[in-house]
Amino acid sequence: MTALRRRMLEDLQLRGVAPKPHPCDRAAVHPWAPHDRRPPDQLREAERRQDVRCLRTDTQVAERTCRIHR
Repeated sequence: MTALRRRMLEDLQLRGVAPKPHPCDRAAVHPWAPHDRRPPDQLREAERRQDVRCLRTDTQVAERTCRIHR
């Protein structure tokens, strides 16, 4: 398990999030990594905005998906 994934799971546990949503949260991060070939925590704000724009226009990801996981 990567340090970023471990930290994300710890943060979710500290917030009191039920264990069931964890796979959904991990799945939300997945589309970002292949596009940039870097972990999401290493991206600048402008890069994340560009990624959301790309996901919305190129891959037809729903607006709600982008809003929830930003």
